[in-house]
Amino acid sequence: MTRIVVVGGGMAGLSAALFCARRGHRVTVLERDVATAPDGPDTAFDAWHRPGVPQARHSHKFLGRSCRVLEQEAPDVLDALLRAGAARVPVSRFDAGRGEFTDYALAARRLAYEAVLRRAADREPGVVVRAGARVVGLATVAGDVPRVTGVRLDRGEVVSGDLVVDAGGRHTRLADGLDLPNLPSPEVHTCGFVYLTRHYRLLPGQEIPALDRPLATSLGYAATLAFPADSRTFSLSVTLSTEDPMRHALRNPEVWDRFVDAVPHTARWAVRGVPEGPVHMMSRIENRRQRLAGPDGPAVVGLVLLGDAALQTNPTYGRGVSLAFAHAQQLAGGLEFIDDPYRFAVEFDEWTERNLGVWYRTQIVADSAGLARMAAGLRGERPDPPTDPFARLMAGMEDLAARDEVVGRGLGRMAHLLITPTQLLGDREVVQRVVAHLGDRPLPAEQLDGPDRAEFEGLAGVSGPMTGVS
Repeated sequence: MTRIVVVGGGMAGLSAALFCARRGHRVTVLERDVATAPDGPDTAFDAWHRPGVPQARHSHKFLGRSCRVLEQEAPDVLDALLRAGAARVPVSRFDAGRGEFTDYALAARRLAYEAVLRRAADREPGVVVRAGARVVGLATVAGDVPRVTGVRLDRGEVVSGDLVVDAGGRHTRLADGLDLPNLPSPEVHTCGFVYLTRHYRLLPGQEIPALDRPLATSLGYAATLAFPADSRTFSLSVTLSTEDPMRHALRNPEVWDRFVDAVPHTARWAVRGVPEGPVHMMSRIENRRQRLAGPDGPAVVGLVLLGDAALQTNPTYGRGVSLAFAHAQQLAGGLEFIDDPYRFAVEFDEWTERNLGVWYRTQIVADSAGLARMAAGLRGERPDPPTDPFARLMAGMEDLAARDEVVGRGLGRMAHLLITPTQLLGDREVVQRVVAHLGDRPLPAEQLDGPDRAEFEGLAGVSGPMTGVS
């Protein structure tokens, strides 16, 4: 039995606690937010105060990988989510409207989902969740490689453990107080956009639109996204460049309504529901990677970074919870080596880099293209189709996926982290179909269905042109 201290009671911390306790370990979760999870999905969404989770009321999608992990580690939690109103949705648009499908994701609001997970952790033998516990530092034992032995709370208490798990999220600073000259600096790539979200409830007699189309569409200067959720709710989101002088305009509910009604992609959703609550905005969005080991080995042992604390990616792809659950599953399964802290630290870091790092690296490539597209849109231009062979192949795959079931299923499985990009590109049938589709022709220009830049500024009530950067 291992004594584990988890710092942070979000998705990563709670899943780690649950998965580890079910293997016979004792886990203490220290969560700085005071409020505990209310019963009921609507109460959780409306009333659960989670200042430590800035993305709590933004759109979420719970990809196929997260569902697969729950099937393996906590099928009772999966059942509880469905009873609480979460809905299975197919990974492939070709399964839309079919009653049965093998690969699925879950549609739910973040807080409704997290409340179910929190209650499961509260009930789990071997797990103690302490709300309102503020961690201010680490307890360590000196050595050639310092070893963490616990955490210090703001009132002077030391909570000891054989392993401390930092699940404190994307801006964790837990290790900052340690003098670790070998600690690698974090790798940070700014995504370059702000994220705005509004939630809706379906009107009586209405249902969500058929899920046989992409849930995201580009307008060049912006992207719009639609997300089904639990309990007859859904959300709409918009991304705008951090350089866009209009980036705050959509926080006005009247401007928001005019904009989503003018974009066919979002209008077909908005007409079916009534807005619930304000437009939420999130900024400071990054792809961020932090490691505790460098070329010379671990800088510290007895401490691991989990979920967003280790690796954060662009939230519009919805990968965060799936990566966190996969990370927590690996943590729980690898505790047999905890008696050798150095070996455990090395193997956990190497697994993370090998299995999760691929999603970080591919996200940086995708976001570079997205930034170029937004910059062109701000200038009132359309971006040129990619000419790089790899980028051209991927763009051709996305273009073909809507009408070719083999390609569409493969791309969908990759989007839901059920296969890696390498595995998708290793599928000869998929690649052959895409190459035949592309031929020697240039890729068609991106189809933009919605208001152009000048029309957008008009919808926001701007009388003169604001195209450009602030």
